[in-house]
Amino acid sequence: MLIRFYNNHEKQNGAARGSVLFLCVMVCFCFFSAWNCYGFEGKVKSVIDGDTFILENNEKIRLASIDAPELGHDGKPEQYYAEEAREILSKMILNKIVVIDPVETKDHYGRTVGWVYLDNSFVNELMIASGAAFFYFHPNNDPLKQNFLLQTQRKAMPEMKGFWRKIFSLKDFNIKWVGNMRSRRCFRDGSNFSVTIMSRNKVRFSNLGEAFMKGYTPARATMFWPNVTD
Repeated sequence: MLIRFYNNHEKQNGAARGSVLFLCVMVCFCFFSAWNCYGFEGKVKSVIDGDTFILENNEKIRLASIDAPELGHDGKPEQYYAEEAREILSKMILNKIVVIDPVETKDHYGRTVGWVYLDNSFVNELMIASGAAFFYFHPNNDPLKQNFLLQTQRKAMPEMKGFWRKIFSLKDFNIKWVGNMRSRRCFRDGSNFSVTIMSRNKVRFSNLGEAFMKGYTPARATMFWPNVTD
């Protein structure tokens, strides 16, 4: 980013310019660096799936503002690309020390949810960049980081990274969808869920690709994601 200061008093404003430059550097450092005052570190003992892992102290960590396909469990079928997503995350962080910057203490599954860093790499972003996870908006999470993740998704989609080629080919991908501006979830146009959205919160998409590009994701109740056998 280029910041230009138009001022005839360069000498007087030199100190201010230096302060702004220092602030910009610090903001970037705080965003990307694992070492921040809110984070804690731990060694990864095991990886459960593409968005969840366990530390050596048995603490479960959930990557914030992303979602990965679900592995089969409790009688539910395995979703497409679930094994690949787990493998990608495993190769990235298994048996390595990561830093977690929590966004909330625990979720309703008892997991710590947070931004995860490996050295100076942003793991949440890398999972989206590889097409192994998609952006999943949460109203209480850092808007700057969420926007960064969305921008990463906007690049991964047209490049057909990971699961995107399969997802683009699905019949329900190319029909109209309706989104809820409050939750950033979307539903098939005309479904029981879509008609209950209040008019002021309703946004329409010509296809699901448009919804994903704008940061909306299919609600889990839509059962959109294909199974591994589909």
